[in-house]
Amino acid sequence: MLAASHTPQNLAAWIDRGLLLAVLLACGCSLSLNVADPDLWGHIQYGRDCWRNGLPATTTYSYIAEGYRWVNHELVAEFALFAINDTLGGRGLLIVKALLGWLVIGLIMRAAWKQGASLITVSGTALLVAVTLGNHWSLRPQLASYTCFALQIALLGWAFQGWEGDNRLNGPWLRNLLARFGLAGCLSWISQSSDGNEPQEIPYSRAHLKALWLIVPLMVVWTNSHGGFLAGLCVFIAYLGLRGVEVVAHRGFAAWGLLLRFGLMIVAAAVSTLINPYGTEFLTWLYDDLKVPRPEIVEWRAPDFFSLETLPFVILLAAWVGALLFSKKRHDFTQQVILALLCWQSMSHLRHIAFFAIACGFWLPRHWQSIFERLGASSSETSLASGLSPRLAPILAGLMFVACLITGGKLASRLHELKVERENFPLAAAEFIAREKLSGKMIVTFNWAQYALATFGPNDARPDGLLVHVDGRCRTSYSQAMLDEHFDFILGKQPPTDRYRDPNSGPFDPEKALRNHRPDLVLLARSQQPGCDVMLNQQATWCLLYQDELAQLWGRRSRFDDPANPDYVPESNRVIGSQPQTGYVAWPAMPAYFPTKIVDSAGLNIAAAASH
Repeated sequence: MLAASHTPQNLAAWIDRGLLLAVLLACGCSLSLNVADPDLWGHIQYGRDCWRNGLPATTTYSYIAEGYRWVNHELVAEFALFAINDTLGGRGLLIVKALLGWLVIGLIMRAAWKQGASLITVSGTALLVAVTLGNHWSLRPQLASYTCFALQIALLGWAFQGWEGDNRLNGPWLRNLLARFGLAGCLSWISQSSDGNEPQEIPYSRAHLKALWLIVPLMVVWTNSHGGFLAGLCVFIAYLGLRGVEVVAHRGFAAWGLLLRFGLMIVAAAVSTLINPYGTEFLTWLYDDLKVPRPEIVEWRAPDFFSLETLPFVILLAAWVGALLFSKKRHDFTQQVILALLCWQSMSHLRHIAFFAIACGFWLPRHWQSIFERLGASSSETSLASGLSPRLAPILAGLMFVACLITGGKLASRLHELKVERENFPLAAAEFIAREKLSGKMIVTFNWAQYALATFGPNDARPDGLLVHVDGRCRTSYSQAMLDEHFDFILGKQPPTDRYRDPNSGPFDPEKALRNHRPDLVLLARSQQPGCDVMLNQQATWCLLYQDELAQLWGRRSRFDDPANPDYVPESNRVIGSQPQTGYVAWPAMPAYFPTKIVDSAGLNIAAAASH
């Protein structure tokens, strides 16, 4: 009998482990988007260039921004991307991305366990956060921001251990003050602590508070990795400021010593952002950059609540509101205010949804557990299979095994290869450019420019490679007038909700980009109809060299349509059609490219033959 009762307990433990493994694998699948980001080629190239040649002072790879000041605020992230790519390749990039995702989810699960959440609550929290992060967890410097934000929230949780998780506004000093003015009733909603007793002194550890000094190295790394550090700094200031309000509610004027400590930490965090290659110039530039709207960048737009991609965020919002309305536990004043601020920013900009999701994952599990308990779940039931009959337990164990196999197989396939999809990038047009050895100055669709400059840009081996007009570095490398010139041509006139245009850039002129600096080539997405229409009206000076379902490549007639010109592209070499662009090519999908045609004694193009 003893052996019979012992076996189900062991089986239940293995079922629980199987559930945790399946959840981690499922989270890994959600965070393992394995398609190339439009800016990834550029980030790797900039990191490689800076490592080899030092920090450039002016914009590289662009013919329109030569000599323009470049403030590169993503150096650490670009160094990391370049090092991983050049050492481990595309698969290494995917694996590191997945590991960072597991780090964030692991920290969230650890926080949920410490809050007394059950296995189901911990698992549900991890899955909800991972699914919400899925569309944001791409190979870009934003990964540094989201990872650093999770580390910052974990740091604050450690420093304020014992303080977090309750409403600390219910302090005697604030209540007595309000009572003097006959306003005691307005704080009846916080008259008791979470355990139902009268409020006591705020519990905290001075030794733990010393850990706040770790914000300095964290903020230095973050500042030099991605501009999202500003969101983290604002959250840090708000967190300490609101905790300061709580301690004043308890101690009144006696809180001065702790407030001074908080103020010192805020100053230290702010000053640490000055540790960057540009000093105060960086913060000045960042202010000027952020005060101008960027609707042309999709992730700076408000979320579309009718989009399937926004559904996880909607579910998370509903879960937060449910926690506010139905949890029996007291709500942490500081946490809820910051969640409200992050929610407001998420409603304004898609890219802030990730911050909101991470904060919810750290701070709401106790409230979701409370809701489950109200629905009949027992807080003592930490095992998934503890209450199952001996007959059902093996079935559940088998299901967990199958779930782990399926999610593990899916994850392995997604981490196997970084895909460059033909329907999103002009790979066939790039093959044509490489085959014909085209060089010069090229206007290229905004999202393709960093692929183009990494593939065809000048370097030591090819000093006369292609230069681009404008690329995804946006205002870090280009003036607003340069961007307006580019978008006048590519996007045409758009409403302010879809495009910002500086009135000081002069009158709208979609042909200015074709005149300014006299470009040689134009690579367009056929879906960008305004630019295509401009080119159709310019056929007297421009000829179509290549076309498929996705892209058009135009060349200046005086160079590419003149048989007397050495760069002439014969009609027989041109490819004009609407061939579907399907499938993908493994990263980095860069065709062999020789900017100078090498001809042997027999008149054969050796470089062209080599590229085939």
